[in-house]
Amino acid sequence: MTGPIPLYLSLAAYVIAAVGAGLTRRRGVRELSLLSLLASAVGLALQLGFIVLRTTGTGFLPFASRFESMTIFALSVQAVGLIVYLATRQNSAKLGTDAATAILLVGALMPVGFHPGGGLNPILNSPWFAFHIIVSFGGYACFTVGLVWSIASIGDRLLDANHWVCRRLAVSGLLMLGVGILTGAMWADSSWGTYWGWDPKESWALLTWTLAMAGLHLRLFDRRRLAAFGFGIVFAVMMFTFIGINLLKWGLHRY
Repeated sequence: MTGPIPLYLSLAAYVIAAVGAGLTRRRGVRELSLLSLLASAVGLALQLGFIVLRTTGTGFLPFASRFESMTIFALSVQAVGLIVYLATRQNSAKLGTDAATAILLVGALMPVGFHPGGGLNPILNSPWFAFHIIVSFGGYACFTVGLVWSIASIGDRLLDANHWVCRRLAVSGLLMLGVGILTGAMWADSSWGTYWGWDPKESWALLTWTLAMAGLHLRLFDRRRLAAFGFGIVFAVMMFTFIGINLLKWGLHRY
C-alpha cells in the first residue's frame, strides 16, 4: 500500500475536480460543483493516507527525497486551494489550483519517478527537519495559489469581489516561509553546529522571502494585474530555489 497506486488515484481525482470546476464555471450546474469538491476531498484523503501508510512502513515522515517533496508540494497546493475555495466558492480559481496540483503530481510520478522510501540519513531524522519541510511547503503553496488566483482574476471579474484573497495568501506565504527558514536554521545548528551557511538553497529561499516582503510593502498584491506580476516574480524565484539549484548541482541540499 506504500506504492504509487494511491497517488495515481489522487491524480485522477484532481483531474475530475478540475473538469468539474471548469464545467461549473461555464454552465453553473451546482451538482458539478459538488462533484468537484468531493473529488478534491477524495484526492486529498488518498494523499494523506499515502503519507500515513508510508510513515508507518518506514518509521519516519516521507519528506526525504525529491519524489516525496513533489508529492508534499502537491498536497499543500491542494489543501490551500481547497481552503480558499470554501471561503470564496470561486470555481475559476479552483480549476487552476486543481490543475496545478495535478501537474505537480505528474511531475512527481513521471519525470522525477516513484521512490520506494527507506534509508533515512540520520541528519534528517529530526523534528526540526519535519516541521521545516511542512511549513516551507505551506508557504510555497500559498504563493502558488496566489499566482493562480491573480491570473484567474484577470479573466474573471467575479474574483474581484474577493480582492482580499491575494494579500492574505501573500501574508500567509511570507509567514510560513519565514518560519520555514527559521526552523531550517535551528535544524542546521543542531546537525552541523551553525545556523546559517549561505548555501545556495538557503540564500535563494531568503531571496524569495525578501521579494514577497517587498511586494507586500509596495502593495503589489492589492491590485488585480499587479498581483499577477508580483506573484509571478516570487513564484519564479521560488521554483528556481526548489528545482533549478538542484539541476545545476549547487549546494548541499538534495532538493
